[in-house]
Amino acid sequence: MKKTRKLLALSLLFLFSFGFVTLMLPAASGFVLYLTPQQSVSVCDVTHCFYVSTTGSDATGNGSSSNPFLTITHAISVGDSNDPNNSTVVVGPGTYDEMVVIINYKITLMSLSGQPSNTIINATGQPVGIIIAGPATAGSIVEGFTVEYANNHGIYVQDSSKVIIENNVANGNGVDVIAGLGEDKAIQLAGTSGSTVAGNTVVGNEYGGIGITDDGPYPPSWNYTQVPISGVPAPTLNPGDGNVISGNYIAENKPNHCAIVLSAYNPGGGVSNNLVSDNVVVDNENGVIVAADTGNTVVKNNTVIGNQILNNGEGGIILHSNAPGDAVVGNVFMDNVISGNGPYEASPTTMWGIILGGFGPVAVVNTTIVGNTFANENIGIVVVNGNNTMLSGNIMTPTVLKATNGTVTSMTTTTAMTSSSSTSTTSGVSTTTFDVIVGVLILIDVIIVGIFFVFRRKPASPAAAPKTS
Repeated sequence: MKKTRKLLALSLLFLFSFGFVTLMLPAASGFVLYLTPQQSVSVCDVTHCFYVSTTGSDATGNGSSSNPFLTITHAISVGDSNDPNNSTVVVGPGTYDEMVVIINYKITLMSLSGQPSNTIINATGQPVGIIIAGPATAGSIVEGFTVEYANNHGIYVQDSSKVIIENNVANGNGVDVIAGLGEDKAIQLAGTSGSTVAGNTVVGNEYGGIGITDDGPYPPSWNYTQVPISGVPAPTLNPGDGNVISGNYIAENKPNHCAIVLSAYNPGGGVSNNLVSDNVVVDNENGVIVAADTGNTVVKNNTVIGNQILNNGEGGIILHSNAPGDAVVGNVFMDNVISGNGPYEASPTTMWGIILGGFGPVAVVNTTIVGNTFANENIGIVVVNGNNTMLSGNIMTPTVLKATNGTVTSMTTTTAMTSSSSTSTTSGVSTTTFDVIVGVLILIDVIIVGIFFVFRRKPASPAAAPKTS
């Protein structure tokens, strides 16, 4: 029996160790496991915190929770002067009719409730709802607001870095855009790097959803032609690099422009190494566009992965160069669901899923399209002037009339399916299979522990001590 117990203990140790390794390996291969949901900051946890309320006062308030300011603008100015780079402005529920400008220091701007539905920035008549501009604002955070009815952008980040735009609603912006603007998205990063736009709802804006561009003289941004207040810095030449657009819901942004755009306009700028992941993109004028829009610009090594791109007006994903000298290189489109997206302008009756197009002699180069699922399209993938386009493991449901059109360098197993219940895979292991393996291991561990305790021998009672008289 001792030998049996030892074997059981060794088996238990082995299985627990194997289960631990199984849990750790996916993280090393690109999986990320969250044991608890990531949550927003709900209280002010820094030394200098300034409160704003619709019942407060800029004249007599001191910014405390019991004596708040009236306007966000005043709270930011006090935070700038009292504790630059370490101030948090907490805004109580209500509607604030102002344009919020963050230009001098890093600021955390958050709603007290954490609920965008009850903390609203009404930017009616303003060029922008919230602007974060200049390198001094690096690390700023905007969280928990509805930003609505701005003439141009709802939230605009210019020439900054490491900014976080999270858990906001952008609605009804683009009311009266300045003529000639290249991009006028509801949430826009221009010349900004290392920043994150995550968990936002972007619905019902007239000029598109979320954008990343370089910054520079072309095309003019809103504050090239209309600086709203003194001190907002003019745009400078900067690339849009290393940003993340993730987990956003982007819907019904019409009648102009794209749901998500990565776009390069300026030689010496460009958009590179950006990640667009796990967004839901539904019923917009256009889907996702990655493009070099003027000559001698660079669009390089951007990744669009794990998005649902459904029922948009003009193509699901479009990758293109537009002018001589463009370099559109090494972009990746992976594990997206692409369905029911409308016709591209060149073929108004044909529904296309992914479109690659190079201008004239300038091809888009080294594009990878892998593991995407296509449905309800006339053509799944269209390649026009693509050089070394690599296709692998894309799934074409029976509702796709033609899998590909154009020349590709390598294609493997584009599969027709009759069921939509398949699971997507990453690194060769499906998430469903992984969950089953972990569940089986845990069940085996529980059974072995139970056997160990049921059949273990009870220790013998100690011998009675001899009686003494």
